[in-house]
Amino acid sequence: MLRMLTGFFSLLLLSCLASPALASDEFCPQRETILAFSDIVLADWATFAPSAPYRYGAEAAYLKIRYTPLPDEQIPVLLANLLQQNKYASVDDLAGAWYLHHFGYKAIQVSAGAKFDQTFSGIGISGIRALLLQEGGEDVLMKHFAATPFMPLNDSGQAFTVEGGIVAAAIADQPDEFKERVVQAAEAHGLNDIANSVSASETDPLAWHRFMARGGAKDNLDKLTYYANFAGAMVGHPRVKAAKTLKEERLQRIMAGAAFEPQESFLQHMRAVDREDEIAARVAERLVLSMLDKGVVRRSGTMDAAWLFEYRAAVALSGRSAIETTFDSRPYDGNRYVRTSAVFTVRNVIDRLLAVETLQPYLTGEADTIPPKPEDLSNKIDWPRWTEMAAKVRDGAVSPILAADLETFGIVTELLLAKGDQEALRAFVQQAPSGEARLSVANDFAMRLARACAAYLYHPGEAFTLNGRPIFKFDTP
Repeated sequence: MLRMLTGFFSLLLLSCLASPALASDEFCPQRETILAFSDIVLADWATFAPSAPYRYGAEAAYLKIRYTPLPDEQIPVLLANLLQQNKYASVDDLAGAWYLHHFGYKAIQVSAGAKFDQTFSGIGISGIRALLLQEGGEDVLMKHFAATPFMPLNDSGQAFTVEGGIVAAAIADQPDEFKERVVQAAEAHGLNDIANSVSASETDPLAWHRFMARGGAKDNLDKLTYYANFAGAMVGHPRVKAAKTLKEERLQRIMAGAAFEPQESFLQHMRAVDREDEIAARVAERLVLSMLDKGVVRRSGTMDAAWLFEYRAAVALSGRSAIETTFDSRPYDGNRYVRTSAVFTVRNVIDRLLAVETLQPYLTGEADTIPPKPEDLSNKIDWPRWTEMAAKVRDGAVSPILAADLETFGIVTELLLAKGDQEALRAFVQQAPSGEARLSVANDFAMRLARACAAYLYHPGEAFTLNGRPIFKFDTP
């Protein structure tokens, strides 16, 4: 068991040294649709404010900035308009990251004078990254956190809601020498929690042990070890100390596998299948091995292929009955899909992914007839309606009237996206009634389509470390 585990983590570690190749946005055929949907989100959100959900706006503004050569003077106006009405933390994070990247902290320091430190109040993961990537930024950030402790994102105590985990996640893609400078700055200001997580996230597995030898063990050892295991899993490391139980070993494998998942984690739901985590750990291993073998799942892609691969692996390992029983009652609170009821589960997500995958060859003309209902599809989905809409989408007979019904609107937009008919997709969404359904689809699809281009919103380990939260990077090409 130990040899197999070591080999698994060795493969993970080697793979984490390379980033996936991304397409340049200069050759992005989805650019027009990404921008059109971003504009819908920004316009609709402004129309509904202040009653509109705060979770919209930040990603759309970011994509607009990255995919449009906006003049520098227009970006502050865009951000200011969003900040005036939106209380969502991601909007503050976006604005902070852009200002830090564009002007640099030294210019902001000159402008702010004695109030300079106040500009970092509530700094988020994107601002943290933007500051750390500047020369001397690590000392500025650690001095701030030493004087004004970071407020956790919530009271869960989870590794990536506290300052150490957030700093480590923000710079997950940086080389060890960069991370080591952050570690040393954190230690110099007495911030062992940050030094602990960042040292554990270095690709050199001995970095954490060197940190501990310098005095990190004076703090709560159990707490430091707990957080170090999470940070290490982010880059493919096994536990920093030998596991006491088989379940602990499996959990580390699951966490390391989750760091490979794009967008949202399926493995977090798999842990509900069995209490000993055996199935989830085996699914994680199959996913990683498939990705290393250049299978259909891309780390910078959407979650679709990953979730279907993992679902089928889970069914093969545990049986359909056990998986469906778990997922039928497992709530899904991610960013996907038009909701037509208060209850929306992981099973609903799998059904939609299966339906789109099954109908796509028919939509694109690769198949002449509508395929039969997939065996894995549950009775929760209205297959006759999906096939009826598929025929309309294939024939180019989509009417704006179809958008009046929320369920049909959700089905048609998914099928138009699967067909690849972006002109029809844009027109259908643009002509749909204003409301949260249109807002959510435009927001979701803009982010999905961006994954096929420069994937600016992709970040290594995202499904494991960000939990659906965005990180806005302006340093990536």
